[in-house]
Amino acid sequence: MNMEHGLLLDHCTEPDGSINARIMARALGIDISELRQAAPDQARLRETYSIISIVRPWARSASDTWSWYHGKRLARFGGLTPVAMVQAGRVEELKDFLQAGEALVTSWPPAPDMLAMPCDVRPAANS
Repeated sequence: MNMEHGLLLDHCTEPDGSINARIMARALGIDISELRQAAPDQARLRETYSIISIVRPWARSASDTWSWYHGKRLARFGGLTPVAMVQAGRVEELKDFLQAGEALVTSWPPAPDMLAMPCDVRPAANS
């Protein structure tokens, strides 16, 4: 799927409301197997997408968003990462926290620049 401004995270949602894992993985600059490991079914994929969509505007790139989702330890939740919270079924609690704007009060270091990426993924930064 080529678009004038690149592959955007917003284009992961299918008309029926499901999430296209292949497009989401490409938009995040990750392998689809990594996404399927974190979100093995449609329900978990939708939850992951909902959290990433909230955080994405705060991060420098889609890959930074994915790094945050897997690596940011949230003190308010006992040091759990966002992915651990989603896996524990605490999505609504995490969404409330993120929508309150508290998540990035402490700065999160951006991921290093990627030197080699497929040509249709680099523009996926949604910026």
